[in-house]
Amino acid sequence: MMPPEEKPQPLLCWLWLAHVLGPANPHAAQLVDWCDDPVEIWEERDTLTFRKAAGPAAAHRAQDPGCTPWSFRPLAAQCDRLNIRIVTYSDPDYPLSLTRIPDLPLVLYCTGDPFWLNAPGLVGMVGSRKPDNYGRQAAAALGRDLAQSGAVIVSGLADGLDSESHRAAVESGAPTIGVQGVPIDRTFPASNRLLRQKIEEYGCVISEYAPGEEFSTKVSFLQRNRLIAGLSQALVVVEAKEKSGTMSTVAHAERYHRPVYAVPGDISRDNSSGTNRLIQAGRAQMLLGAEDLMEPLGLTGAPAAAPAAEGPALSPRERQVLACVGREPRSVEELAAGCGIPAGELSAVLMGLELSGRVKRLPGQRYCLL
Repeated sequence: MMPPEEKPQPLLCWLWLAHVLGPANPHAAQLVDWCDDPVEIWEERDTLTFRKAAGPAAAHRAQDPGCTPWSFRPLAAQCDRLNIRIVTYSDPDYPLSLTRIPDLPLVLYCTGDPFWLNAPGLVGMVGSRKPDNYGRQAAAALGRDLAQSGAVIVSGLADGLDSESHRAAVESGAPTIGVQGVPIDRTFPASNRLLRQKIEEYGCVISEYAPGEEFSTKVSFLQRNRLIAGLSQALVVVEAKEKSGTMSTVAHAERYHRPVYAVPGDISRDNSSGTNRLIQAGRAQMLLGAEDLMEPLGLTGAPAAAPAAEGPALSPRERQVLACVGREPRSVEELAAGCGIPAGELSAVLMGLELSGRVKRLPGQRYCLL
């Protein structure tokens, strides 16, 4: 431990805070709404305000004398050696789509290019780990057509339809994002190592578990599912039984107000019972082809473009506002309600985003993404 008079680096404070809260903590968004400066949060860890924002369990862990920002120096060095990018909440590459979910990850570990985490047209594709030929063919065709239309496929790098969806993207030379439920230095299943390497060439792989971190598969994959739903502009269920892990991803998408689409299947197929029920219950729109998503997601009809030159880094407030601004025009009042930011402060942020070419102002003081 370093002398208490030395201020810790923000990166170390984020690593400390992510450890203190733990994955999928429902207080995470509340905490960064209170304060998005990790060094200040560290300095306020003994206060009642911190306890209320972080919750009693995290506040208790924050008092562990062996758990300080400086104790995470070895982890930061290990990630640097392994070429693992640590993407914190204040990092310019942190996904805007995750900034307004209540159980957001404070830290993501990434291999590949994190640029794609903020690319337009992110589409989650999920389904059975033991698909039949119909499911495999549907995932391959949809994944290929969506990738070639400008979508960035987001899936879980698992056996079955996750792998089919990723493979369809990389075979099209298009970016895709793998979201792992295991530490970032592992690949599960191990048979997907070569596929992961291809994903890293064209896109990226992320996890909220640090290299070597202990985890429980009973909860880690369910926690991972919320990230797939949260990252995606829309979630596509290719093939799934009524009772399956895929349905937890659907539940997260509904919780985050992401549209859900499902591929219909033969009523005699057990693997299609879940998707058919989603459509029947009105929880999902029927998806017959990639063209059904072109207009809703504003897809270009061409594979997603490679990273352009980076502009000035966004402030946490700007990222928060951009996460609320969509392609459909919204008034300042509507955005203020969605972002939880007073209208006066919001107007100033919107002006800056307009001047930087990130949002467009329309008549009637309405705003949308460019």
